[in-house]
Amino acid sequence: MKIIIKITFLFLGLLVLLSCAKPNEPAAVEGNLNIEHKFTISGYARDISVSDSHLYIAEDQAGYTIYDLNTNGLISHHESFIMETDPVMFENVRAITAVEDENLLFVYDLYGTNAIYPFDMTDKVNPSALVPIFGQTSNIVQLDSDISPIGGADLYWTNGSVYSFGRFDESWYPNIYMFHNSVAGFDIVGNNIFIAAEQLGFHIVNKNNGTIISTTDTEAEALDVKIVDNYAIVALRQAGFAVYDVANTSAPTLVRQIETNEYIYTIDVEGNHLVLGSHNGGVYLYDISDVTEPVLTGNLNSDKIGYTYKSMIKNGKIYAATRNGVYEIGME
Repeated sequence: MKIIIKITFLFLGLLVLLSCAKPNEPAAVEGNLNIEHKFTISGYARDISVSDSHLYIAEDQAGYTIYDLNTNGLISHHESFIMETDPVMFENVRAITAVEDENLLFVYDLYGTNAIYPFDMTDKVNPSALVPIFGQTSNIVQLDSDISPIGGADLYWTNGSVYSFGRFDESWYPNIYMFHNSVAGFDIVGNNIFIAAEQLGFHIVNKNNGTIISTTDTEAEALDVKIVDNYAIVALRQAGFAVYDVANTSAPTLVRQIETNEYIYTIDVEGNHLVLGSHNGGVYLYDISDVTEPVLTGNLNSDKIGYTYKSMIKNGKIYAATRNGVYEIGME
């Protein structure tokens, strides 16, 4: 009788484990990841921008912060600023991006004035507010920037069914491409924009005129995309991530799909390293020496670093933006 009872409990235990796991999901292992530093924040780190020497943090209701990566020291923290002699309080800073060569910082405040605020950060202790950017600035999903070949900064973002872009040089020169569905994360390579289109999969778009070259259906909701050579790596929320061959932009083909323990929201790539940002799953690191066969090499979940909004790789370090702070993570 005792043997029968033990077998019954063992069987029930196996049923519970199997019901909680996704098929083919990898084991959650720290692997070669180690936390090297934690940057303290006042709010939640909803977004980050990382340069060779500075870390910029969007802290939701607590404003934004600038850190020196050479010393890990705090440079400045800003919960408000002066615009045309009137103080402006940040309500929910959800996105941030910097173009250091032009001393420009762009801070997106979701509520309140619902605008992108540019700053001249020649003085990073006291950045000077410039003319705000309005128009298509509600519920921005991804905000990115780069130095413009003709001066100032090129700025890009997605919100709703719109991809907005333009050049900022004390004035804003806007353009938009509109789609029939919601769009999320994106990557720009050559003459193409690769845009995660949520339930529709991902679009490949002609950068010069906004024409959709192709739309590729995916198994789950596409939230972010990064290009490595002729391959698109797509975050599929509840279905992990997938690798597509996009050499033929008119007809991408699925090469590999990999399940993860938790939902995937953001992707970043540097060299042979792929890092995935997952809310409860923290960060996942994959070796993509062979991009068609990614290999899991480490995972730090939310128990270790907190609920994670975004992860990035810069100069061989992972930076994870979480509710607990921003973590600098080494890859041994």
